[in-house]
Amino acid sequence: MDLISINRRGGKAFELRVRGHALTVDMSKEEGGADEGMNPVELLAGSLGACIAIMAQTYCDSHGYTDGEVSASLTLELANDPKRVGTIVIDLELPNDFPEDRKPAIKRVAELCPVHETLKQMPTVDLEIV
Repeated sequence: MDLISINRRGGKAFELRVRGHALTVDMSKEEGGADEGMNPVELLAGSLGACIAIMAQTYCDSHGYTDGEVSASLTLELANDPKRVGTIVIDLELPNDFPEDRKPAIKRVAELCPVHETLKQMPTVDLEIV
């Protein structure tokens, strides 16, 4: 995998860079930021939604379901002790010609996205202070 670098832009805003792409991550104004981008929790949930949508779109493309596009809408609820994401609800919209009897199959495919699998089987995080 490519190196991801995160550098402060000012205030609570940071720039996340990988392979020449840049994304601003910031906190909302209510949380002391300037709201210049998604906050880290929104980025986490958005990453999950995008991964699932890509997997579902790939499935639809390979099976010829082309009457419309795949899209995802997410809501999340925070939990406490410790503060974390407690629940993520994902509504996945499929092309109009997607057959009802194939929904269990696409759900299995979507749940195999690497972000979903990572949330189910937490990775080891090795934080080093340099």
